[in-house]
Amino acid sequence: MAQEFIIALTEHRAVGNIFVPMLIEEERSYFTVKKTVKLRDYKSGEVGLNESELELLKLIENYSDENLVKKFSKKKEPNFFQNLDADLFQNHISPFIDKYMYRCILLLMKGKTRLFSKQAKYSSLYNEDVIQINQSFSESVFHFYRNENGTRYRLKISHEGTPVEILHKTLRMVTTLPCCFVYLNKLYIFNKLSGKKIVPFLSKESVWIPRQAEDKYYKSFVLNTIKESEVKATGFEIVESSPPRKTILSLEQDLALRPTIIVKFRYDNSLYLADAVSDVFVSLEMKHDNYSFRKFVRNHEWEEEQLAMLKKLDLKYKNGFWNPKDNDETDNYYSPVLWLSKNRETLEKQGFLIQQNKLDKKYYTGTQILDIQIKSDEDWFDIYAIVKFGSFQIPFIRLRKHILNGIREFELPSGEIAVLPLEWFSSYREIFPFAKTDGNILKLKKHHFLLLQDNVKGIDRNYFYKLEEINTSFANPVELPNDLKAELRNYQKEGFSWMYHLYENQLGGCLADDMGLGKTLQTLTLLLKIKKAKSQIVVPKKDDQLQFSLFDQPEAGAPLQPASLIVMPTSLIHNWENEIRKFAPSLKVYKHVGGLRNKSNKMAQTIGYYDVILTTYGTMRNDAEMLRSFDFWYLILDESQNIKNSSSKTYKSILEIRSKHKLVITGTPIENSLSDLWSQLNFLNKGLLGSLPYFKREFITPIEKKNDEEQQKKLQKLIHPFVLRRKKEEVAKDLPAMTEQIRYCEMTEDQKEIYDTEKSAIRNAILKNIESNGLKKSALVVLQGLTKLRQLANHPSLVSKESEMESGKFNEIYRNLKNLLAENHKVLIFSSFVKHLELLQAKIESKNWKYSMLTGKTMNRQEVIRQFQEDPDNHIFLISLKAGGVGLNLTSADYVFIIDPWWNPAAENQAINRAHRIGQDKKVFVYRFITEDSIEEKIQILKSRKSALAEKFIGSNNPIDGINEEEIMSLFS
Repeated sequence: MAQEFIIALTEHRAVGNIFVPMLIEEERSYFTVKKTVKLRDYKSGEVGLNESELELLKLIENYSDENLVKKFSKKKEPNFFQNLDADLFQNHISPFIDKYMYRCILLLMKGKTRLFSKQAKYSSLYNEDVIQINQSFSESVFHFYRNENGTRYRLKISHEGTPVEILHKTLRMVTTLPCCFVYLNKLYIFNKLSGKKIVPFLSKESVWIPRQAEDKYYKSFVLNTIKESEVKATGFEIVESSPPRKTILSLEQDLALRPTIIVKFRYDNSLYLADAVSDVFVSLEMKHDNYSFRKFVRNHEWEEEQLAMLKKLDLKYKNGFWNPKDNDETDNYYSPVLWLSKNRETLEKQGFLIQQNKLDKKYYTGTQILDIQIKSDEDWFDIYAIVKFGSFQIPFIRLRKHILNGIREFELPSGEIAVLPLEWFSSYREIFPFAKTDGNILKLKKHHFLLLQDNVKGIDRNYFYKLEEINTSFANPVELPNDLKAELRNYQKEGFSWMYHLYENQLGGCLADDMGLGKTLQTLTLLLKIKKAKSQIVVPKKDDQLQFSLFDQPEAGAPLQPASLIVMPTSLIHNWENEIRKFAPSLKVYKHVGGLRNKSNKMAQTIGYYDVILTTYGTMRNDAEMLRSFDFWYLILDESQNIKNSSSKTYKSILEIRSKHKLVITGTPIENSLSDLWSQLNFLNKGLLGSLPYFKREFITPIEKKNDEEQQKKLQKLIHPFVLRRKKEEVAKDLPAMTEQIRYCEMTEDQKEIYDTEKSAIRNAILKNIESNGLKKSALVVLQGLTKLRQLANHPSLVSKESEMESGKFNEIYRNLKNLLAENHKVLIFSSFVKHLELLQAKIESKNWKYSMLTGKTMNRQEVIRQFQEDPDNHIFLISLKAGGVGLNLTSADYVFIIDPWWNPAAENQAINRAHRIGQDKKVFVYRFITEDSIEEKIQILKSRKSALAEKFIGSNNPIDGINEEEIMSLFS
């Protein structure tokens, strides 16, 4: 049989009439109670309920015996109900139960759940026990009659217009406030009437109030009755009115002493909280011994419209207070004040009144308008900013300390406290550290354009039209110069366009591509492009003496241009010279190096005539006093990490050299610390990253010690337009499978001196041997002489273990190796001489770098190979050509160094194929290190020529076989 969920009205042994949820089952003429339902029955799945039934169950559970004891008994007394205190019951427990029972009644009015009357001792119910639930509220009218002796009043009750007589009738009171009772198996429900006011009329028709008791009665009972019920009065007046009304937003303190908004409604002179329960307000006044009541009903429709407007403006209600919703947690304290400031104009137009009460300070809640105007010149943005606090106009510069120190409260001349919007702090805190002040004007360098663009709302985009091209360089390519003798790859064209847009905006940039991606070529493309844009300078007269480069002679009458100065490590001079000769031969180049370089009396003409001046960091330091007296067009630093130490003489010297434009080139802008980056970018765009102490405080410490991601993002935003870094993997699609380059290395002075001495001695010895024994029998002497010169060109220590001389090539190999490690690449280093590898090994170990080494002496060959291939921290593999030329698969490496190339390329190619072979998923770069002005360079020249001598020398196992005396001696010239 189907079971029905019902509510039974039964009498509790201690608290009177209560509702109890039950399951009943219909028999033939009655119903059997199967179960009293508890909330746990539903939760366990034993009983299934619909939404309305579940809500009834939850409401009734609130006044279960267990919950009443828990709520009202401090000691959880076992005999709580037997010893129930009358005062506790009357004033606390009964109203508590009434509240939940009345809510049940409201649900029963709308639902289909049946209500039965049940006696506790019976387990059966009958149809006549069903209580009919009225679907509407019953009405009550009090009739008051006042005369000179006193006041009499009666109560009339009706339902849907039909009188309900209660005199001498038995009513079953279900709830007291509001009143609900059962009469003749009907449940009568009142909206406001108190059950206590019904009780007298069960036994008498009227109640008499004598004259002497009227005053107290009228001020309490009559006044409350007029509030709660309909009243008909004779002998005194009840005036119903619609008084003028106003919504008041009162800025006060909440329970935590924070500013908050309390919404109040003012009807005439009476003030009521928006969340007040009462609907009707009644006041009493005496008029010539007559009582006069003034009554008005709250206009809920108007109040809801007012509150809806506040909600539309993002104000929300909680626990008696109104606050802006979706606040940033850090802004919660001041959000009500700022909300009033932001919306005051709108609120006042809609008729709201704003007040402040019970605060220890008076906040300014008017409008706050930040008016910004910007003008720009060649180098600066001038920012004219005024904050308008109502009638007060405050220069924004006066808020600088507040913004930088996070002080939200600013005192106005009136003494009011204006709360500065949080967005001003997030936006302008980034600008103030970099801005200079000029009276009430903020001056910001043009290289900080992104700070303005990202943080200042409503700014004219025209200010940034040209500057935005820096960020969109890839989408706005620049036409390549016609006299460039090279085909640029796509990423190189993008790099050139980026540099050119920086040039147009007179901003410095750092080209920080991976080693081997053509940073020099991109820079030469820029120098060719700007050559036509530079001012023209008169050519020097023929009698003016200039030191010309070996591959450039001036043409009389040719237009002259200001020179660009390129500073680099000594080892790169030759490479720059070769790259210019190969790719940009139209550039006139002067090498400002060596003891014969021009001094101050000739330097002006040199700068005036040449396009490019190449010099070294050492020469620049020595000639700083002379160089700083000239103006260069571009000042370019290659391997710019050389100026990473801002306290070094190199850094200080380079800052003294004047130029219109600046550029730095490096594969490793950060070697040890972010301070390396600061030094280079401060050279490029002075003040870009603030002072060094500021940079340490704001960026180095938070990022390096705390890994602060927010500061990392801010730093990236600051430097983004001025640093272009492409890793090899990012541009792999534009690269060939293998790229080969030659790195020319200059000998140190001591090395050059011993080399030239030995070369002369070897040449004389060979001539003497040929003269004595003939050419064929002198082959061994020739080979010995070639090997010794080759060793000296690589490192003097290869010839003499005791030698403490430095090697220019060794220093260049180390410099490139350090750059590759900084870029996280793996490299194979091949040499014909094990001793050469051991010299590198000693250097590597002194730096505590991980490495592997494979020579003829290596016993655990496979283990050494595995360690290099699989260990991500092992970046260096030293390999002798004989031991590692064949049989190796080393595809984890993407760079190959051939540190002492020789005549037969076959062995070198085998070495290169250790990395560049099937299974290699990376692009491979091969570097051959060749000492200039040495036997190595002569052999390289032979390799590049398709001459008869080259064929004889390069293609033979015995390079001496088949060549004559004159050809041999040319190698030693």
